[in-house]
Amino acid sequence: MPILLKDGSFFGTLCAIDTKPQKLNTPETIGMFKLFAELIAFHLDAHQRLDQERQASELREQFIAVLGHDLRNPLASLDAGTRMLQRSAADDKTKSVLTLMRSSISRMSGLIDNVLDFARGRMGGGFAIEHADRVPLRPVLEHVIAELNMAHPDRRISANLTDAMVRCDEGRIGQLLSNLLSNALTHGAEDGEIRVRSEIIDDHFALSVCNAGDPIPQEKIAELFKPFFRGEPNSGQQGLGLGLYIVAEITKAHNGTLSVTSTPEETCFTVKIPLQ
Repeated sequence: MPILLKDGSFFGTLCAIDTKPQKLNTPETIGMFKLFAELIAFHLDAHQRLDQERQASELREQFIAVLGHDLRNPLASLDAGTRMLQRSAADDKTKSVLTLMRSSISRMSGLIDNVLDFARGRMGGGFAIEHADRVPLRPVLEHVIAELNMAHPDRRISANLTDAMVRCDEGRIGQLLSNLLSNALTHGAEDGEIRVRSEIIDDHFALSVCNAGDPIPQEKIAELFKPFFRGEPNSGQQGLGLGLYIVAEITKAHNGTLSVTSTPEETCFTVKIPLQ
């Protein structure tokens, strides 16, 4: 009985030998040998697929590592150069240009983080989350807010933050807030205030980012957290559409919930993470 693989290629022949003459040309005997040949082919195909997936996984990890290295290194050089020039800038115009450059570098860095996280999530690596002991999140959140305030001196970002200790990956929560603030800066009213608030609600750490601006249509709210979904930015800048997707994945990795409310007065994104 021939053993044929899934792609139709011939692997070999299943043979049986018996010391006693047997009547083989029966539906039962032929069916049994055919079934055995198909089972052997199935397991051969499965083994081949596992080998191919292992090789593909190694290639994906190499790709992500090289991508991160090749994108981050020149960006780090630009960041260091602009910092040095800012310290020695003599006139206001030069300082203003360097501030804009640093804002672009910061935005590019965030885009690279999102692309790499998306690649890991979709290529099998998943989102790396380190659940440490309880940590104070307020310093991390204040640092993110300060960075974005510096990058956008013409916008107003206010904060009301709790000193709660939360068991979470503080780096990922900082990335989550950075993406929510970037979304508010891009889509919110340019003359409106962006409000950041953290508090404890029913044994959960709640973090919300609210901004004024046009409300999000109800039919689009369900699409917000899908990769590559992009709305209509007020600033003329258009991102990759990965920011809110990354926010949703970080929230999910922390067993939390993510919600959004949008009215003509205000749009709010709220993340809740269990304290335990």
